[in-house]
Formats: sequence, structure tokens, C-alpha cells
Amino acid sequence: MKITQVISDENVGGAGILLSLITEGLCKEFDFEILLPKGSLLIPRLPGGVKITPFPMHGGNAPQDALRFLRYLREHPCDILHTHAAFSARLGGAMANVPRLYSTRHCAMGEKTLPPLYSRLYNRVTHLTVATAGAAAEELTKEGVPKENIRVIYNGTKEPPRLSSAEKRQALARLGLSEKDTVLGCVARLERVKGQDILLEALARLLPKHPSLHLLLVGEGSERARLTALCSRLGLAHRVHFVGYTPTPHLYQNLFTLNINPSRGTETSCLATSECAALGIPTIASDFGGNRECVAHEVSGLLFGSEDAEGLATAIERVLLDAELHKILKKGARKRYETMFTLSHMLEGYRRLYTENS
Repeated sequence: MKITQVISDENVGGAGILLSLITEGLCKEFDFEILLPKGSLLIPRLPGGVKITPFPMHGGNAPQDALRFLRYLREHPCDILHTHAAFSARLGGAMANVPRLYSTRHCAMGEKTLPPLYSRLYNRVTHLTVATAGAAAEELTKEGVPKENIRVIYNGTKEPPRLSSAEKRQALARLGLSEKDTVLGCVARLERVKGQDILLEALARLLPKHPSLHLLLVGEGSERARLTALCSRLGLAHRVHFVGYTPTPHLYQNLFTLNINPSRGTETSCLATSECAALGIPTIASDFGGNRECVAHEVSGLLFGSEDAEGLATAIERVLLDAELHKILKKGARKRYETMFTLSHMLEGYRRLYTENS
């Protein structure tokens, strides 16, 4: 069975990492081909043994791309066309009579919904949509996608390597920190929807009573300059460490006392939350979208109201002051990973998806 995957990302994000994990995990069972923009930074992250085809596209939704996909898919037929966004690819696939057209909704859009005309066209060219959280599935239903055409498959992830005590000390030292410091962490693109500004405001509230706190921001994005300026205004310049993008976030995650997910938009099943849970690190997350499914409140972490910096500061302080609660949440985080967010759980979901109508 040949499965052609299409992703329009030029950078490395959650959707690209997910695609890499799926194709690597199932490449011995299915014949995958991946179409993605020329020069995409995702290309080096994709597994060997999978055909990778750089493809000219304009963001994935440009109408002119549909004809390019039509011609390509006629010349290179497949059994399933599975796109990650890239609506124009499914439109071209429908015109090329590809037997099965699948899409994955990687984000929760909140109050934003698609216009009815687009929704009707969407259903014409999409036989089935994967939602990476129940929150995304609910939005798809509101947009007019039939429930029977939606599958919820949570994002799964590999278990990150654990650092030894000596390795942790060395990693802290490279950051100018020691074991006496308390490290909060956030792994996400530096974009407004990810809410790092809310986290900085919360940190400013906490520091007077918790002077050992430091924050690691792992990721890169268009908000870097604005966040750096905000750090200066809040007096956080020596407490916030911008470590940039890394393909090995576990080198920093191992140092976290708490993982923070302050997202104000897009979040479904966050890979960083699952990676930290695998390490037994609880997450304090906003109650936006799929965060309510990834984090079991009072069990594997704590939830706070989206956009509420004071609520976030209160949640962080609650854990910092209660060692027994921290211990309970660490254990709960690991259990939640094992029962819902392992790589094997996700791969089994996609295996069933690809074979159910074969």
C-alpha cells in the first residue's frame, strides 16, 4: 500500500515531528512518500528509507498548487493521500481520483471556525480527518464534518533519554546554574499563540518570594525580540534563558522541575508535554484546547485559565510549596504518558487508520 504524505511546513514544528515519527515507525509496513516544500528545514529530520520529494507549493492552500498536485498524483498514483493542512493537495488528489483522501487537524482554533462554503468543499475532498485531540474533533463537528469521518489519535512520542546526575550538573553549569536553582521550562515556538509572555509575567510575580527560580525558553520564532524586551522591562534578564531551537530538547527538559505550557491558541496534544510526562515531570498548562486532555488536573499536573498570569503564578507556587503534591503529580505524569501518549499508542492508531478500508 502506497501512502503519499503532504506537509506544507518549511520549518520544524509539531506536525513535522509527528510526521517523522509516523513514517519512521510504520515504514516497514507501508510504502511512504513525503511531499514538502523545497528547502524545508524538516527534510534532515525525516527518516531514511522513506522517499522524500521536494515539491513546489505556496503554503499548502494556494489554488494554483492543486493543478501541480493533480499532475503529480496522476504520474505517481497512491492508495492514500494524507495531508497535514495542504488543502490544495487533497483538491488535486480528488481530481486525480486518489481512492482515499485523509487530513490531520493538528490545532485547536478556539473561537475561530471555517466558513460554511469552505467546510462543504472540505467534505468533498476529505474522506476522513484525524484530530489530534478531542477538542479538535469537536471543532471539526461544529464546522460540519460528519462525526463518522473523524478519528481522534493523540500525538505520541518516544521516551526521551534520561540524564545522569553528573550530566545534569554539567548541563546546569553550562547555563550558569547549579542544583540549588529551581528550573521552570517551556518548549515551544516563540509565537504569540504559545503564550510565553504570560509565563514571563507570572515569573515576575514569583521571583520576590522564590529567588532561586530560573526559566528556560526552548524554541525559536518571530516573538523572540518582543519577549526579550519584555524580560528587560520586568527585570528578568538574568532569570530567563533563551536557548533557541534544538533537535534534542530532552537535554533541557531533564533539568525542569515543572514544565509550563501557557498556550493561548492552537494546542491539541502537545509533544513537549508528553515528553516531560515520560520523564516524570508534571506540566502546568492553560486550559486551552487539548491541554485539558493532556494534563489531568490535580493528577498529572495543574490547569490554569488561559491568559491568566496571576493564575499561572498561583499554580506554580502551589507546587513549589507542596513537596507531596509535586511527588503525586510526578507519578501521575508518568502514568498518563504510559496510558495515553506513548509512540506505540499513536502508531497503532495510524496502523488501524491505514488498513481499515484496505
